[in-house]
Amino acid sequence: MSRTEHGSRPLNETAKTTIVFDTKVFAAETVKKAAYRYVDRFTVDFDLSGSHLTCTLSFAEGISGEAATKLVEEFKKEVLDQDLRERIKAETAPIRNLILAHAFSKTGLIADEQVSEH
Repeated sequence: MSRTEHGSRPLNETAKTTIVFDTKVFAAETVKKAAYRYVDRFTVDFDLSGSHLTCTLSFAEGISGEAATKLVEEFKKEVLDQDLRERIKAETAPIRNLILAHAFSKTGLIADEQVSEH
């Protein structure tokens, strides 16, 4: 799961928010993929400690508090989305590979005599 801590913003400093993800639930790679989708609106500093991945989001200049809160919620949804994509990818890999192997076996990329030798 995740928890969020909002930091205060001193003058002339960007707004920051901290979110902690449990790596037993979400892989660090999944969280990084989600963070990449938001690089134009905030940057993320990662800190892995045990089974907790702490993400410190630093929002771009001009992002209001209300907009930052909305972005945090969208980011959490994106993490879930990326996690589900990874799970579906893993579950469907054998079928996808079979389809690709079958498709490429009929392209003529490998001569018939080379295929029959192996």
